[in-house]
Parts: sequence; C-alpha cells; structure tokens
Amino acid sequence: MFVTRKSLVALFAVGFGFCLLFIIVVNPFDNDTSQIGSSNIFLSPSPTEYGRVEIKSEVVNSDNTDDDSGTNTEIEKTEPEPPKKEEKKVIDLAISSPQPSVTIYPRGKGPQAANLEPKHKIPDSNLHVKDTQQVLDFVHQQCEKYNKTTALPGEAKKPRLLVVPKNWREHRILYASNPKTGSTSFKKWYNRIQGDERPYASITNVHAMGKYGKLSEVFDWVEEDLGREAQLIDAARPLYKVVAVRNPLTKLMSGFRDKILRRTSTGIKEPMMQFNPDLNINSTDPEKYAAFVEAIVTKKIQNVHFTPQWSKMKVCDFPYDMIMQTETTNQQIKEVQEKTHTQEFEFPGSRSEQGYDSVATVHLAHEFYSKVRPEVMEKLYHYFRWDFILLGYTKLDNPNFPYLDFNQDIDKEFGELVKGEMGQEEAATESPSQNP
Repeated sequence: MFVTRKSLVALFAVGFGFCLLFIIVVNPFDNDTSQIGSSNIFLSPSPTEYGRVEIKSEVVNSDNTDDDSGTNTEIEKTEPEPPKKEEKKVIDLAISSPQPSVTIYPRGKGPQAANLEPKHKIPDSNLHVKDTQQVLDFVHQQCEKYNKTTALPGEAKKPRLLVVPKNWREHRILYASNPKTGSTSFKKWYNRIQGDERPYASITNVHAMGKYGKLSEVFDWVEEDLGREAQLIDAARPLYKVVAVRNPLTKLMSGFRDKILRRTSTGIKEPMMQFNPDLNINSTDPEKYAAFVEAIVTKKIQNVHFTPQWSKMKVCDFPYDMIMQTETTNQQIKEVQEKTHTQEFEFPGSRSEQGYDSVATVHLAHEFYSKVRPEVMEKLYHYFRWDFILLGYTKLDNPNFPYLDFNQDIDKEFGELVKGEMGQEEAATESPSQNP
C-alpha cells in the first residue's frame, strides 16, 4: 500500500495529539514537587504541616530539616513571652506573726491530712506564759533550797555579757545576753531603739559590742549621784534587768543546728566520730546529733553555746526584774516594752518567720533525741540538772515540754541527779567566754 508524504505527516500529528491529551488527563508524572501548569516547580510545605507559625517582626533562616526541597526557607520566629518573675516577699521582722495554737509539723512541712493525729503536739504557748513575779519567786526559792545563792546580801555577781543601749538614760534597760535564747533578735531590737530604722533583715553584725552603750557610763552616772564608788548592784538598780532562758534540751539542739550542721561542710565535728565512727555526710541529723550529745556529756566538745545557763547567767546571784523564757518571748516582751518605754519599737519576729528554724519544737526535739541512747540521755539530764531544777523546765516526756512547769515534782524528776550535792558549790562547767 502506497503511503503519501502528506498521510505520514497527518498520522504523526494525530499520534502527537493523543500523547499530549494522555499526559494532560492522566498525568503519570504527578508528585509532591512537580505539577504541570504550576508557576512554582518547588513548593514549600503547607503552613499547617509543622504547626501554625505566628507572624512576628523578626525573620530568620530556618534550619528545619523537614523541608524536602533542601533550601533555606524564611519563616517567622515565634518569640515566647518571658516568664513573669515572682516578687520576693520581704519580711520585716519588726512585725511578729501570731503563733498558732497547735502546731503538729514544722511550718510548711508534713502532710495536710485533716484528721491526722500525731504522737507529739505542741502546746499553745499562750497557755504557758508565767507571771513575772511567779518566775522570780520560784527561782529564788529553788536557789535557796539547793544552796545555790553565793552572793552576799546587798551584793550581786556579774552575769555573762551585760548590754545597755546607747540611749540607756532614756530607756533604762539592761540585757544579759544568753546564747541561743533569742539574743540576736534582742540586739536587733536594741539597734532599733538606738535609731536604726532599716528593716530588721538588713541589721547585721549585732554581736559587736561597740555598737551599744557602755556600762562604765552607768557606773559613772550612779557614782555621781551616790557620792561614792558604785558596786554592780548599785549600777544595776535604776535599770530594768532582763535575761532570757530556754529549755536546755531545745537550747542544745538549736546550738547544734546552728554551730555544727550549718557551719560545717559535713555536719560533723571530729570528737563526734569517737562515738560513731560510721558517721558521714549522708548520715541523718538525728544520728549526728546522738554522737554530738555524747561528745557534750563527756566534755569532748565544749563551747559557751552548749553549757548550762544557770551559772553563767547568775540566776541565783543577780537581781533580775524579769527572767524571760524564749518559748514565750512574744508575749513577755510586751511587759519589757512597757517598763522601758519602748512600745514604739516593735520586737523582731522569730527566726522561724525567715525560714531558718521550725516553730515545731516538740516534733523536732523528739526526732533529734530519738537516736540518743537512754543511758546517754540520763547523763544529759545530769549535765543540765540545775537548769531544770532552778528554772523549772521540763523533761522530754513531760506533756508540758518544752515549757516551765512549777507543778511538777522536782524531787521525783531530778532528785536522783543531785544526791550528795546538797550544800556543795557547783563545779564550773563553762568554757572561756565567746561571742554568741
């Protein structure tokens, strides 16, 4: 069959047309990155493929490897809003917060179960505030009964570290500083009385004696009035004389936490290792404390913060106007303020309000003394026997612990500890004076 040239051209044209139509309709080359009739051969991922992109002012080059094209696509960077900084609450320790009636756990600690009945509860401190004269009468009676008064009539013996404010003529107060009984708070208060108006948290270095008045000035003032050399009892007479005391068990515990746990890297002093060679940095606080107590009763560790307070504060030989208890300072300080015309100067709040210490003394004491062996505990009671007997403080198992209890049977509780000592002068137990 003869095919003309025109026929071949026509057949070729028809075949080309069919091919073009097939490509357009069927599109066998369709994929994610090539489309016929599209103006963009390579397409960027859809805005919703990797999450919504917020429109912000800053444009950056993306390193997102999910982009199949392999090109750097410009995207808008989302700037997260900076977190709001929580304002730190500044506590002015001039304001004392009211003490809760019953505290089970250290403040902010422990479960919040509504019906939890713990083994040890803290009594309401307001129920244990003693009348000032009642305390003085009890102490004087005990000092006479156990022959601990050594000053002659009309004389006085000097307690450790007597402090007057610079403006003592105006406020007539004399404070005997007893370590670990709130002496830091008392001296901060002295600074306020002297005119320092800064928040109490900003008042530091309070144990530097150069910041306060001079007792020698009081002597000079009294001698000018008397026309003769003044004795200690003469200089003390026109001043309101205050000392703070504390249950020796909680006082010792406070000294351990402050001087050993907080001021050493391990919470361990070398003498403690003699009583528990297995102590290490990971040992519990009660385990460390048990070894510390043994070091105390054997006098391997001696420090003014850890010694009996009755002797160094001369509770039997100095004419105090108030023997204040650390446990009820918030209530008793009001009387001090009235007697010294310092009501306008608020007393600092407790260290617990700064988060340093727990107010749950009972709970903490039972925890710390839980590892102390019974025979060591008896030695500890003997070591502090006169603090208990003369001041009226209570043992750990007394329901009124750590407060005073003038109704307890002193002879029954402590009589065995002082057999053979009646009429004998107490041997000195304190180390050389150190700053609190």
